[in-house]
Formats: sequence, C-alpha cells, structure tokens
Amino acid sequence: MPHRFFLTRLLVLVSLAGLVAGCGSGAATGDLDKIQVAMSRFEITVTNASGSTLMDVVAEIVPAGPGSHFVTRIGRMSSGEKRSLAHTSFSDRDSVPFGVRTAKPRRVIVSGQLVDGRTLRVELPFKQE
Repeated sequence: MPHRFFLTRLLVLVSLAGLVAGCGSGAATGDLDKIQVAMSRFEITVTNASGSTLMDVVAEIVPAGPGSHFVTRIGRMSSGEKRSLAHTSFSDRDSVPFGVRTAKPRRVIVSGQLVDGRTLRVELPFKQE
C-alpha cells in the first residue's frame, strides 16, 4: 500500500515543476532579422535592418506584475538607421519615467509598420549587460 502522503507530494511536485517552467524569461521572438535590439546598462539600441522604412515605431518596457508598460515613440526609422534610447526616455501612462529601482523590467517589445502595411514586432527578455 502506498504511503498516505504520496499523492499529495506528487501533486506538489507537479505544481512546482509547472511553476518553474512558466517562470522562465523565454527567448527572443518575432522579426529578429528585421529589427535588431541591443540592451546595455543605461540604454536600449534599436536598429532597422528590414531594408525598408519603418513607420510608427514604438518601444516598450514591460514590467513584472500588473504595472503599466513604459513606452517611448520613435516614429519613423529609415533603412539601416540606429537609435539609442535611454531608459529614462520611457514613461508610463501617467508620464512617470522608467527606473530600474521603481519597476522590475521583464521584457522589451519593439514594433513598427513597414511602408507596405505589414507590422513587424520583436519581443525579448530584458537584460542589462
């Protein structure tokens, strides 16, 4: 006869394994060959490698938890153009600037629209190097 707490322990183990698998920061996804994003200690650098002009380019820092996204609007980027965005240039919907001490960043999202109307989007985990 199995131990009386066997089922309980098994349930806890399965729950913890699911939690650990879901908490990973994940890998970069999206159009990585067309929009290149590099992060450093104080800035995020966005490069348009799509070969075409990008319109309505928006960069976001997504915090951990239910907080609002910190957004900065780049607007238009020509082919091959590189923009460096200081972390303080991102602000939330109340115009509060982003700070690593006030919000724990989880991901960075950069999106833009090509001239032909297609939308490009890149999402990657926030890393300070």
